Amino acid sequence: MGFLTGFYPRRLRNQMILMAIMLVSVPTISIGYIVETEGRSAVLSEKEKKLSAVVNLLNDALGDAFSHGSQLPRDARIRALNAELSPITERITQAFPGAGAGYYHKALDAIVTYAPSALYQSNVGVTIAPDHPGRDVMRNNTPLVFSGRQVRGDILNSMIPVERHGEVVGYIWANELTDDIRQQAWKMDVRIMTVLAAGLLSSLLLIILFSRRLGVNIDIITNGLSTLAHKTHAMLPDLPGELGQISRSVNALAQTLRETKTLNDLIIENAADGVIAIDRQGDVTTMNPAAEQITGYKRHELVGQSYATLFANTRFSSPVLDTLEHGTEHLAQEISFPGRERMIEISATTSRIHNTHGEMIGALVIFSDLTARKEAQRRLAQTERLATLGELMAGVAHEVRNPLTAIRGYVQIIRQQTTRTEHQEYLSVVLNEIDSINKVIQQLLDFSRPRQSQWQRVQLDTLIKETLILVQTAGIQARIAFSVESKCTLPEIVADRELLKQVILNILINAVQAIGARGEIRIRTWTYSPFQQAVTIQDNGCGIDIALQKKIFDPFFTTKASGTGLGLALSQRIINAHQGDIQVTSQPGCGTTFTLILPNNPQGKLPE
Repeated sequence: MGFLTGFYPRRLRNQMILMAIMLVSVPTISIGYIVETEGRSAVLSEKEKKLSAVVNLLNDALGDAFSHGSQLPRDARIRALNAELSPITERITQAFPGAGAGYYHKALDAIVTYAPSALYQSNVGVTIAPDHPGRDVMRNNTPLVFSGRQVRGDILNSMIPVERHGEVVGYIWANELTDDIRQQAWKMDVRIMTVLAAGLLSSLLLIILFSRRLGVNIDIITNGLSTLAHKTHAMLPDLPGELGQISRSVNALAQTLRETKTLNDLIIENAADGVIAIDRQGDVTTMNPAAEQITGYKRHELVGQSYATLFANTRFSSPVLDTLEHGTEHLAQEISFPGRERMIEISATTSRIHNTHGEMIGALVIFSDLTARKEAQRRLAQTERLATLGELMAGVAHEVRNPLTAIRGYVQIIRQQTTRTEHQEYLSVVLNEIDSINKVIQQLLDFSRPRQSQWQRVQLDTLIKETLILVQTAGIQARIAFSVESKCTLPEIVADRELLKQVILNILINAVQAIGARGEIRIRTWTYSPFQQAVTIQDNGCGIDIALQKKIFDPFFTTKASGTGLGLALSQRIINAHQGDIQVTSQPGCGTTFTLILPNNPQGKLPE
């Protein structure tokens, strides 16, 4: 069975061809065998009938000729009977080509005639052998058909007894060479085999033609099914006959499957958390829309690709790959994930995937985006820290300002009473330093207790032009080129004009100070969202070191020798009061970009 199975075709088309060949060949060969066997039997039967007809004709033509010349000697009588009966046998054998016939006289125990005489006249007068079948015919007085070797050779011999007046006086025979019979049968066999071969070849040709057409339709269905496995919206073409019914049924089933997704698929597709599954080789097998939105990667970009290639150029250690390789499952692990365009904070839970047999076939990660929540927590913590710091600084400023005011008053009195030049110079320095301290104290008070906001409608482009005038009057326009890309069609926003101008001025002054010799500052206003506008201020200065970027909004942090470190901290507090956001991107040596995101109308400020 195993041997036969190895040669059994696997494709349906080849199986059908083999089956059709067997269905056609077996009956055809069986029919051919039966026809050939029956044909040979028919030939023999026809030969026997022919020879029987010959001997009956000879028997009718004999009459009482055997009794003639009974007084003659044996040899003379044989010659006399031969002369009398030879014309009869010659005439009859001429009517039956290929047949040999003659008479045998029992009393004379000799062949008296054998036609055609041209071939067998030499056998006249010959006595048959004791075991010759003709003696059985005369002894038993019964006809006999014998096939074998006799006087003429290998023949089919039909013999009947000659009975006269109740006594067997001899027998008559008619025979035909077996070679002639075989040759005739072989011709018949050749004709039968030719017809069978032609029939088989025609059948095989038709089978191959029909199977090829059937195979094409089957290939259309199998290829269509492979396409349906990946593209459920594909349709099989309409085919003729039963295959058409199959294709229509498959299309109907595919349509039903499209309309009735499984509950698990719907849950995964509509889940708010991202879901990514990988197989045992680490290739991505599925990814839901939430995962696309969180990571920034599209499904068609990752499915079928190695998940590890996402982190080839980073030091990120993937929890789901760790689960796949070592079986360690992670629960709500908070990590920084390298998305397409930015690092995102996620909470990831991983597990292995097992099939119904308990075999591990892959791993799954379910994750949620914590970036916004983390940012909100950071801002809240910063706000609370700044509020606490503001209260502390307000108290310190109040306690310092009163004695400082007294000190300044006494210094002014001393300055009025002294006439010495060096004392006047020293006292001027003291007053200037006291004024500097007062300025810092005022900044501390502004930071801790911002003035009451005055909300009004503001056009960002107009505000930027007013702020640029203040910056450009410092005599820096000769070394720094300012370019403004504005959209005059932007609607007005609700904001505190003076506080917002202070923020833009602080950022522009920082940009100017970041440019050493010559440079460029680009300012652009644009629509950030349907309810927000944005201002981008970009310089090509020295940039900010990556390690310092998270500290620039902290109070009193500064890299300038004469800076107080309150400018950006106050700016961020003003933007937060506007319910907006301030973002910074920078690369050392390539400049810095600040982006101010402002709502069109902060909630509860002015009615629309």
